[in-house]
This record gives sequence, C-alpha cells and structure tokens, in this order.
Amino acid sequence: MIYIYPVILIPMRIIILTMLLLVMAKGTFAQKEGQQLVDSLTAELAKTKEDTNKVRLLAAISYEVSNINAEEGLILGQEALDLAEKINDPFGMGISHLALNRCNYHLSKIPETVDHALKAKMIFESIKDPNRLCEAYISLTVAFFDIDIKMARSYLEKASELTLVTNDQIQKEKTMSRVGNLFRWFGESDSARKYLMAAIRIGEENHLNGEVNLAKNRLAWLYESEQKLDSAYFLMQQTTSYFNEIGQLKYYVEDLNLLAGIRLTQARENPTLRKQYLQEAESFALRGYESATKIGYINEMYLATQALADIYREEERYDLAYRFLDSASTYHKIIFGSKEVNKASILTWKYEQQLKEQEVELLKLKNRQQLTLTIAAFSALAILILVVLFVINNRRKLKKSYSLVNQQKEEISMILEELKGTNLKLETSNLKLADANQELEAFCYSVSHDLRAPVRRIEGLCEMLGEDYEKLLDDAGKDLISRITGSTILMNTLIEDMLKLSRITRQSVSKVPCDISEMAKKICEDVRLNYPGKEVTCRIQAGIIVEADTNLMQIAMQNLIDNAFKYSSKVEHPEVEVNSTMQNGEMQNGKPERNGARRSQMVISVSDNGVGFEMSQAGKLFTPFQRLHSDEEFKGTGIGLATVKRIIVKHGGSISVDSEPGKGTTFSLKLG
Repeated sequence: MIYIYPVILIPMRIIILTMLLLVMAKGTFAQKEGQQLVDSLTAELAKTKEDTNKVRLLAAISYEVSNINAEEGLILGQEALDLAEKINDPFGMGISHLALNRCNYHLSKIPETVDHALKAKMIFESIKDPNRLCEAYISLTVAFFDIDIKMARSYLEKASELTLVTNDQIQKEKTMSRVGNLFRWFGESDSARKYLMAAIRIGEENHLNGEVNLAKNRLAWLYESEQKLDSAYFLMQQTTSYFNEIGQLKYYVEDLNLLAGIRLTQARENPTLRKQYLQEAESFALRGYESATKIGYINEMYLATQALADIYREEERYDLAYRFLDSASTYHKIIFGSKEVNKASILTWKYEQQLKEQEVELLKLKNRQQLTLTIAAFSALAILILVVLFVINNRRKLKKSYSLVNQQKEEISMILEELKGTNLKLETSNLKLADANQELEAFCYSVSHDLRAPVRRIEGLCEMLGEDYEKLLDDAGKDLISRITGSTILMNTLIEDMLKLSRITRQSVSKVPCDISEMAKKICEDVRLNYPGKEVTCRIQAGIIVEADTNLMQIAMQNLIDNAFKYSSKVEHPEVEVNSTMQNGEMQNGKPERNGARRSQMVISVSDNGVGFEMSQAGKLFTPFQRLHSDEEFKGTGIGLATVKRIIVKHGGSISVDSEPGKGTTFSLKLG
C-alpha cells in the first residue's frame, strides 16, 4: 500500500511540536549511546503527551533496543506502528517500519524484514524524505543479500547516491558507515574503505563517539578480510571495550568473535606465541558465546561455538572440541535451514503482493469498463479496416520472408552437417592423440628399460679393465677408465629417474588422509645421513594433513627435502623448513560470504636458506634435464622437480617457487 498523505494536511501544531522535538533530540541525545540513550529516550517518552512525538520516540527506542534485546525492540516498534496508523501519521509509520525491519533482521525473520523495509521505502518515496529513504534502501540491501544478490546490489547503488546529497551530518555519518560496510559484504574493498573513513571523519568532527566506534568496528572487519590482522585487532580491541561499556551487546558479541578468529589465525602462524594466542582466542570466544546466548543471537552463537571447536582442536582437547563442534552443527542447521524457509516465504510473499496488485488493477479496469466498451465499439471498425489493409499490404512481404526463412533453413542444415563432420574428425583426432601419448609413454619406458643392460655391461667391462690391466695402464689410461665409469654411473642414474618419471605418469592417484608432517620428519632423518659433516636444522610444522596419494607424496616430499639439504649444504648454518598456511580461495556460490569470509585452501611450503637462484630462470626448473647449477657445484640429473610437478598436477594442484640468490628457495604446493 502506498501512502500519499500530503504534508500540508498535518496540523500546524503537530509540525511545530515535531520540529521542536527533533531539534531537542539532536542536542540532548546525540552524545548518548547504547543503554544510556535508551534510558534517556524512555524518560522523555514518559513526559510526552503528544501522540505524534510518542510515535517518534517509540520508534527511536525500538531501533536502539534492537542492538540490546531484539525481542523487546519488536514489541516497542509494533506499538509505535499501531499508534502511527491510528493517528494517520505517514512519517511515523515509515520510521516504525524501519525499526521493525531492524529487529526482525536480528531475529533472522527474513520475510518480515523485507516486508517492513519495502513498506518504509514506499512511504518515504511518497513523502519525499531522502534521508529516511536512504535508510530503507540500506535495509533492503541487507534483507535481499542472501536472497537476490542483483536486487541487493541495485538497492546499494541507490543508497550510495542518496548518502552523498544529505546535509544532516549525523544522518550522513550513519548512512555512510552502513553503506561502507555493505560494500565490504560485496567484496569491494576500495569503496568500503572510502565510505568508512569518511564516516569516521564526520563522526569525530561532530563528537559522535558511538557512530565513530561502529565505523571503526566495520573498518576492522575490512582489515580482517584483507589479512591485516594486527590493524584489525587494534581497532577491534577499542570498539569491544566501548560497546561493552554502553551495553550494545550485538556489536560486542560480533567484536569478540572476530577477536577470537584473529588470535586463532595468529596462533597458527606464530609458534612462539601460539599458547598465549590460543588462550586469548578461547577467552574471547567464551565471552562471545555467553553474551550471544543472552540475547538469542543465533548467528554469533554459531560463530562462537565453531571458533571454540577450532581452538580446542588446535590445543588437542578433543572432548571439548567435539562438544562445541556438535553445538555449532546444531546452530548451522538452524541458520541455514531457516534461510531456505525464508527464501520460500519471500517467494510466497512476492506472489501475494502480485495478486494484490492484480486485484487493484482489476478494480480499476471494472471502473473504466463502460468507457472502454464505448470506445471499443467505435474503434473496432477502424481497427478492423486497418488490419485488413495491413494484411493486404504485407502479404507480399510475408511471402518474401517465408522464402528467405526457407533458404536460411537450408543453409543452416548444410552448416550443421559440416559441423557434425568436423566434430567427428575432432573426436577421431583426439583418440589418435590419446593413442600417440600412450605409445610415447610406453616408448620412453621401453627405451629407459632397455638402456639399462648395455650401460651396466659397459660399467662392468670398465671395472674388469681397470682390475685386469691396472699394471699395463698409465695414469692417463686409468683416468679415462675412471671417467667412463663415472659416466656410466650418471647414465644409470638418469635412466632410473626416467623410469620413475614414466611410472608416475602412468600411475593412478588414490587419495587418503596423508600426514605430511610425519612423512617430512622421517625423510629429514634419512637425508641427514647423506650430509654427515653438516648440522642441518629442520623445522617441521605439526599437524599438516591432506587428502593425497601417500606413495606419490612420499616421492614428491623426498625430492623437495633432498634438494633443500643439497642446495643449503654449503652455507654455514643450513636450515630446512616445512610449513603450511591457509590461503583464501574461490568465493562461495559465486558471491562473497558476509564479513568477507571465503573458502580457504591449504598451501604446503618447503624452504631452505641455501644458494637460491634468479627468478628469471625459474621457468627451466620443472623441465626434465634442465639444471641451474653445474654438476661440479651440485650433483643431480634435473628430473627430480619435473617428477614433483607431475605428481602435484596428477592431484589436480599446482606448484610454484620463490627464490633469491644467496637467500634460499621456497617451493609452494597446492593440492586439488
């Protein structure tokens, strides 16, 4: 229903009282926040007798209470709406709908959230109030984010346009802060930062402590999504204390959960402070869970229990981890189950709205029916004549069109036949290519296998020659025999590596849980025996577990760790490290998660502090027989890294390298 009450019909006495109340509210309440603001508004309500002013105060109290107790805010907002409808106050109805929209959103009642936001939008469009209309657009963006992302984006664009034209500094600060936060939801960091920094500046100029802290809170979420964890933690510490002090439990709970998440991430990345960070993360998450339970904030209860499960798993306190993981699973079902129900409810609501609009149109149609019939009677003959003339005039054109269509059909049929022939040829070529690849692999294996016997015979003959004719040979002859023997040993090594590479190419992948940490530890112990004169420091992160083929990963890690030992063997204090990190991956369901969260992927890295190399030569590393160092510097065949790459590619992953001369090398593995 669209409200079109003209402002000029409101009694002058009510306009004057309303303006006085709004002016007074800015001076009296602008510096108060949270429970203190609610108490001040409630006290003012008790002294107010004018119904128009009561509506505004009730709506304001409902809006503020939504961050403390959404159920209580819902009651107050409905009371404001009932009174506004009773006295026929459009503006009061609009702000009451905005307050009810916010309360229902905190309670995850999405259909009601959308309904109140749309009603507020229609009212403020009709009475031409850009400031409140901007709030309605923001509310609709939030409500439609999980339902219709394109519609949500269109409402955000409208809100951002209105934000820039308002002259009310307090209102401008609030809307810019909310718009900046919504840009963060859409993953648009630059726009989010621009609006949030502007909101902080306006808030500080007008001494709006609450709004400044809220904008800083949203900026901290942005920093967290950009992995600027220290900056996010610093800002969030400030805002957490503030929201706790003023009783804003909603933002207090969200801050605690983010602090817990930051400390958990830092604990994984910083072994030195791991224990301290895990303790802090546990404290934040427990406080967040307790506060979220008080206000029935299910989404944050889910995030807090999920964080606690992760923390206890890191501490190997598996009984507690399982308990909180079970709770998190329950909350997850509640949240995401209700989302599906809400989507269905929204579709039902849209259908009902369409039916109502159709009923209105039908009523209008009936009112105009007599006039329409009269006009139709006079127009029918003229239309009929025009139609006949049109048909006669276009008959020839239609014939030509039919002829052209038939001709195009024939051409399309010919093209389709040609396309079928081309596809058939392409399929045949693919089959031949597959056969050729298989034959090539078999040929490489056969050549490598058949070369072993003659090379071994050469090696044996050289050994016999050296033993039987040692006294007859001079030093030059002995040197030649030694060189031939060394070459045969190198040839044997090359052949063996080629056979391994061929087997890996043909081997299928069988993925199971694979403990990379234990595997790397054993490999380091074995490889260390090849370098008895060096004290190599091995640092291996615990708990690196991936889904992979154990045998193939053993070969890959053996090659990488052996390389790390080899190329760091000439530095004074050689070091080898095996670590893992979580890296942001693709977006969920084709759109960014709220609060900037994205699906993560594990990256395994093997690092050394050895000789390194120029990155301009990195392209040669994974090509068989390509080496960056001479055999006199470091022994090798140049097949090891090619083998590693084939193993990782067979897992559906990728390998990358980062190096600098004299500062070591890091290989990073991503498994599919």
